[in-house]
Amino acid sequence: MTFSLFDLLLLIGITQGVVAVILLLITHKESPSHVFLALAILTFCLLFLKIIMNYNGMSNMQAFRYLPNAFELATAPLFYLYLLALTEKDFKWRPKYLLHFVPFAMAEMYALWLFFGSYELPTVNAKDLFANRFHYGSIKEIEDWLIVASILTYLYFGYQKFSHFQQQVKNNTADSAYPTLHWLRNILFLSGVLIIWLVVNMFLSRLSLIDQETQIHWKLYFIYQAAVTYYLGFMAYRQQQPDLEQIYHSQNTQESLKVTAEKAQMLTTELLVLLNEKKIYLDPGLNIRQVAKRLSVSPSVLSHVINERLNKSFRELINDYRIEDIKIKLTNPENKASILSLALESGFNSEASFYRVFKNSTGQTPKAFMNNHPR
Repeated sequence: MTFSLFDLLLLIGITQGVVAVILLLITHKESPSHVFLALAILTFCLLFLKIIMNYNGMSNMQAFRYLPNAFELATAPLFYLYLLALTEKDFKWRPKYLLHFVPFAMAEMYALWLFFGSYELPTVNAKDLFANRFHYGSIKEIEDWLIVASILTYLYFGYQKFSHFQQQVKNNTADSAYPTLHWLRNILFLSGVLIIWLVVNMFLSRLSLIDQETQIHWKLYFIYQAAVTYYLGFMAYRQQQPDLEQIYHSQNTQESLKVTAEKAQMLTTELLVLLNEKKIYLDPGLNIRQVAKRLSVSPSVLSHVINERLNKSFRELINDYRIEDIKIKLTNPENKASILSLALESGFNSEASFYRVFKNSTGQTPKAFMNNHPR
């Protein structure tokens, strides 16, 4: 049996995946969410192993025919549970989560039954006849489309969960070093490309629009999937876990809605005093709990007032003040400090986030701004 470049790339993907699984499980006590991600990556590794066996003819060997490997239906639910565990405060495993794995359990039980039911048959042809007798082709077709439906469903709910987390960050902390998990947006986008490619490949194969001997469309798809798996494992392991205590608080929507116009105006005025006179935005770790305590209101009420009265999130409001502060410093001829030093003085504690926020706010880099506003 010879291995092609395609096989080699998938083997590299499997090796990296196994290493990622081990590292994630080692750190599961510090990051419980890592267990779900490790299992999700493991399902990718099992898929790549099945693909290598298929392309090298091992699946046509009597011993390996109908090897029970239907783990693709478990991947999307596991990644979704990883998102929940990563972004939900006080996340705990609940028996109801097992419902997410019902399609996988049914597919795997069928695969196990088929494998062991045909195991003693003497030839591959005999095994194929046995499988066809129990509608193997039709069931695999249903399973393929269930995989598509599963990925689409969990992508949707995963994006909803991610967006909710991002909004919580904006509404509750102005700490520019707070991990906002932007890399997960990339994963969701790459997964979107993956599902589109999968559906296209399925139609191409069923309509015989590409030479089935080369299977180039599937090989490129699996190489891309291996690359996404590598990126996922690498990014997840090196990321700092978000402190959910900082962005989640006891939200009382009814309390927020009961705020009178007079009280909302009073809170807005007091908040602007803290910003303009006390310059609370200079605190790099500022969060809405601290400000709410100084104003003697709940964080949910303050967040509601900021959203409604100032049409901004807490994070956007604080960053606006920080940007205005550093713009003054950048145009001050007496200021000889570096741009990074000035950014730190203005309340930023992350160089990358400072440059991103400054560019989004002004449409130019700090250096370009200085050139356009000479001291």
